[in-house]
Amino acid sequence: MEDDRPKRGRPRSSKSREAILNAVRQRLLADGYLRLTMEAVAADAGVSKATIYRWWKTKGELVLEAAEADISIGRVPETRDPRADVAAAIDQLVDTFSRPLASIVIFAAITTGGNDPVMAQVFRDRYVYPWRVSAAEALARALPGGHAGASDVQFLLDVVVGTVFQRTLVLKEPNTSGLKHKLMALILPQ
Repeated sequence: MEDDRPKRGRPRSSKSREAILNAVRQRLLADGYLRLTMEAVAADAGVSKATIYRWWKTKGELVLEAAEADISIGRVPETRDPRADVAAAIDQLVDTFSRPLASIVIFAAITTGGNDPVMAQVFRDRYVYPWRVSAAEALARALPGGHAGASDVQFLLDVVVGTVFQRTLVLKEPNTSGLKHKLMALILPQ
């Protein structure tokens, strides 16, 4: 049942909202997550800090919304070729983790989990788990016999995610050359 009472406060201005989200993206790329301040975002967007906090409760919530297009991994497609589905899952992960804005936000969501557990949880629930569930299904279809114990699939996914994370986000000079083919040979040898 919807509440018919009038909403309090000013409605969101789409122009101000976009200015704030653009300012966040630019600041993240220029300064990183730790140096991102609401004061700087407000100044860049030409709004008050109160406007930002009226629309977003935390810095993490604002950052996740600003970077949504970049951090969305998606779901793994289900085709008639299970190996191609697994290859697509690896491509999705490498592509997402390699985006400059995504790499900043993903690393922040993981490393600031103690200081901003809501950001970490939203990141996991909205972006990581949906992909992981669909990737596990694709991998289970591709394994010999079309199925495997859940722990085997989860371990193989950990190998993929950990390797992509290391190669894209941790190394000083990211290296994804031939990564998909190496991972495919390791997790689904022919």
